[in-house]
Amino acid sequence: MITPKAFGCIIKHFDEIDKVVSSRMTRKRPWSEPSLTSLLCDMLDEETQADGKINYTFEQLQNDLKSEDGLFGVNLYIETIEFNPAHERYISQSDIGLRLVFDNKIEPSLSWTRPYLLQAKRLFPKSITPLTYPESSGFTSFDKNQKARIDLMNKLLGDNYLKYLLFCPRPDGVDDDTKVKLAYLRNTTLSKQIFDFTSGLEIYKELVTGAETLKAGIFLIDTDNANPSFGQVHAGILNSTFPLGWFIAMNFSDNDRFLQQQRLVEKNSRTSSNFDSNKLVNGILTGDEKEVNELVKRIKEISNETFPDNIQLLPKHTITIRVSVGEQINPDNRRIKSQ
Repeated sequence: MITPKAFGCIIKHFDEIDKVVSSRMTRKRPWSEPSLTSLLCDMLDEETQADGKINYTFEQLQNDLKSEDGLFGVNLYIETIEFNPAHERYISQSDIGLRLVFDNKIEPSLSWTRPYLLQAKRLFPKSITPLTYPESSGFTSFDKNQKARIDLMNKLLGDNYLKYLLFCPRPDGVDDDTKVKLAYLRNTTLSKQIFDFTSGLEIYKELVTGAETLKAGIFLIDTDNANPSFGQVHAGILNSTFPLGWFIAMNFSDNDRFLQQQRLVEKNSRTSSNFDSNKLVNGILTGDEKEVNELVKRIKEISNETFPDNIQLLPKHTITIRVSVGEQINPDNRRIKSQ
């Protein structure tokens, strides 16, 4: 549960991070996936974020959320997980884990943790000289071995824990013709919105004020969308593709039905193998040795002879974003009393 104001503040903060990272896509020599991932991690770390000189900092976000009757608190931090050397072959260099934690001190039963494994992909330009990203540009680093890894993980965990993290230039960084085409594709999709609930109100506000957060560069998309074009990323806005800030804010909104319809959370985290996928993925992202061993064991059980080389299951970095409610209340007086 977050208020409409808090929803907008969270999107605003992550959009500023998006601007810093996405700008590297339009350099004379566009940055690589590992470099973009590393910069994103720096921008999501309170200690190193100041180097990016963003216009709406984590401190400003905190202050604005505190003004909401002192209700909300946000923690943002990066963990570099040290896995057992025996698991080195399973560690990815460019992928990251994302843990979203909602900690409700007033009604603890409403608390949750949602872990995600993100596979980074960079949009490739059609030409370097001049640097151009038309709407037909694609993410050409998709490959057969990677698809085998993802299929195995989806078979084991269910298909809502793995996402592609797509790095693109923001529309303002591409040529005028492409910018107009991307706007057309976004508006065609957004015009079908009903504008209900907190997210719908924010979409409406974005459209009538001409705000920039939907003109994003960093998106999350389900792994069944194997290789979208630049245009398809924008055509799927808030339907199949989500700007990073919107993805995070929508998770923290209180509209579970919408989240389930958009496949942002598992309707049932228990797979046919009768184990808790949410617990397993969360354990992977926190470096829990027992859960990591369990994952490797189960992957080997279901892969048989097709176990791919250099499968790289484990993220090197985990981003944890925690939103708390009522943390400032005396622990003895946090619960709501009926009388």
